[in-house]
Amino acid sequence: MDTRTGDDVGSLAAPAVVVHPSSMAWFTRQNMTIWGATACLLACCGPGAPGESSSDSSEGTGGSPGSGTLDPDPTTSLPPATSATSGETGEPDDTGATGFDTADTELPPDPGVPLEQFTCAGARWRFVDPTPSLPGAAAVDSRGHLRVTSSWSILDLDETGQLVGQLDASPPWGWGGLDAGDNVYLSFHDEASGRKGLRKFAATGAPLWEIDRGPASDPQDFAGRVTVAPDGTTLVGGRQHDRVERYDAAGATVWDKTLADKRFDDPFAMNTAGVVVALRHGAEGAVIALAPDASVLWEHPFATDPRGHADIAESGEVVAASYSWPPHMIRLAADGSVQWDRVIELPQLAHGAVSGLATNEAGEIVLAVPALLGDTNVAAAVRLDASGEVVAVHACDPTSLGMTVSLDEAGTIYLTGIVWAEDGEHLFAVALE
Repeated sequence: MDTRTGDDVGSLAAPAVVVHPSSMAWFTRQNMTIWGATACLLACCGPGAPGESSSDSSEGTGGSPGSGTLDPDPTTSLPPATSATSGETGEPDDTGATGFDTADTELPPDPGVPLEQFTCAGARWRFVDPTPSLPGAAAVDSRGHLRVTSSWSILDLDETGQLVGQLDASPPWGWGGLDAGDNVYLSFHDEASGRKGLRKFAATGAPLWEIDRGPASDPQDFAGRVTVAPDGTTLVGGRQHDRVERYDAAGATVWDKTLADKRFDDPFAMNTAGVVVALRHGAEGAVIALAPDASVLWEHPFATDPRGHADIAESGEVVAASYSWPPHMIRLAADGSVQWDRVIELPQLAHGAVSGLATNEAGEIVLAVPALLGDTNVAAAVRLDASGEVVAVHACDPTSLGMTVSLDEAGTIYLTGIVWAEDGEHLFAVALE
């Protein structure tokens, strides 16, 4: 599965009990937990010292902010957050409500805690890049390693959050994903030849193959989003193109076609059976399941104005979420029938957005959320069970922004984003239990 972003209302009750252990704070009511490192600051309970597993301060390398993005289409990138003082909502480009006030200033928000102290509540490990940098995409592999893009590099963080490797592919490229063998797939543009292609790398970073996909119309043309199945099959397609391509694990072309009546904008995830979940964005949007030949298996109306996120299980079940706030989510069975459709109410968070979504085979769901907790920008990860009920909300220290999320089969959440410091934005990654 890819680990990239109704009538029933899943409400979140107000906190009833506050507990302050030594390294974090949480609020509980019934079967829901809200984790909050921000509340921990009020209790003066700070993160553990470097070297402790709960908040291990890992050394990292990173370049300047770049474009190793989830989708090469620049209109789908998250806008930078700014100091939120008036409560107004910024609406840059087509990204919709962000909860970060861009009306009066483009200055970055004031830094929160020092980088060496930054953490997220419930973190088993944390990594903060000491060099200004931004994450673009992230995925956890079978080893429990988190692969995170930063500028034109892919960082390899091991199961304890230590940086153990780095893949520096020739730029420019766009993130594709991982297969079950932990191989990495990237789309790329060869500026010298003016052509585009697809590359596959082993988990070690060794190149396995490279294929040519034809001429590029411009320097930013990667011809769509790359979706990777567990068996290494890839599908390439996107909103700007009617061309859709499918390649096998060896890079051989399965088919390459132009769809005269293309019903979807972006493919998001593909299972081993070759079924793809895709979205048509906008007020008249839909969740769409595509057969291995790109024909439509089923389509269900689902507004994702301006866009959304989706994932598919090996069983064929699909979960989708809108970018807008509060999150509108839907779970559909393999035949397209609705299992539930609801708005997820998160009253403790304000002016947020859904920047990422991931699921696992147990049916668990996690959302990456940039939002306001009080009057402070915080990154958060929202955990939901298979029925769409909120189980936990993990909040990070200020001032931070959640950008991508991944979820392993054991239920560990991997949240990445940026934290602001005096010298700018820094990539962070955490593993949350």
